[in-house]
Amino acid sequence: MTHHNTIKGISLGLAATFIWGMFYPLSRLLFGYEEDSVEPLNFSALRFILAAIVMAPVLFKRENRVKAVDMVRTEWKVLLLLGLVGMVGEGVLVFWSIKYTTASRSSLMANTSPITTFLISWLVGREACTRGKFAGMVLGFAGVLILFLCKGEDMFAQNASMLTGDLMAFASGVCWAVFTVYGDRVSNKYGGLLCTEVLFLIAVAIVVPMAMIWNKGLNFSLSARAWTGALYLGALSYGLAEGLWYMALKYVSPGELGALGYVSAALAVVSSVLLLHEKVTVFAIVAIVLIVIGVGLMLRQSESKPKE
Repeated sequence: MTHHNTIKGISLGLAATFIWGMFYPLSRLLFGYEEDSVEPLNFSALRFILAAIVMAPVLFKRENRVKAVDMVRTEWKVLLLLGLVGMVGEGVLVFWSIKYTTASRSSLMANTSPITTFLISWLVGREACTRGKFAGMVLGFAGVLILFLCKGEDMFAQNASMLTGDLMAFASGVCWAVFTVYGDRVSNKYGGLLCTEVLFLIAVAIVVPMAMIWNKGLNFSLSARAWTGALYLGALSYGLAEGLWYMALKYVSPGELGALGYVSAALAVVSSVLLLHEKVTVFAIVAIVLIVIGVGLMLRQSESKPKE
């Protein structure tokens, strides 16, 4: 592989990572300024619809449409699990969490997924427990526990307990871990982009009825700022970023891209401090260091994708 291709792959991966990293502070701003119009289920439904539209060109090829039909016919049970847990569960929980916790805390909690991915893989017998991975798991969970005990503060909340949002973000990471463990076979068989688009469509079929029942219909009467947020968090954060990520995989390995998870988390923390005046305490810094080291140990021998 040439040096030029490596630069191209890392650049594409960085672009996707930047989009995912900004998801957290921009979501927090939306909840802060547009709380009345940004209902989590309704907004998540709009995000999935926009993402499915952006990814729709994947289905323009007849070959892909045939493969998609075969995927649904033969793998419908796995796809239903992945759509319900890995798409809807992860997507709704991580977005909803930012209503109750700060952007950087949500990012850190959600990006502990490599730790829970290993734990699930180990429990189901798919991965051996090495000393390095065990140490990473212990350090990561220690950081999570410290972060749970810390209070958070930004321009929308001062010295507040944010346990509800933290737990939702952590649960979103668990959902992504399930997606990672059980989704690799289908993704490898049919291709990542095609599998992602099919799962977006399944997510739309699941979350739209949920939002309509919960809110007695979908609400499209959003402010201009809320629609701008929906376009970014749906069309870009879901759709475009996924495409950029899979394009990057043509030039570099998943293991090389896995390190960009640090960039995503760092971007979320720095942008939260600058845009949201988020206060980072000494205990929070200790928690961040432990989580980063723990996730790093997990990624040393594992291939992982940074989450949103």
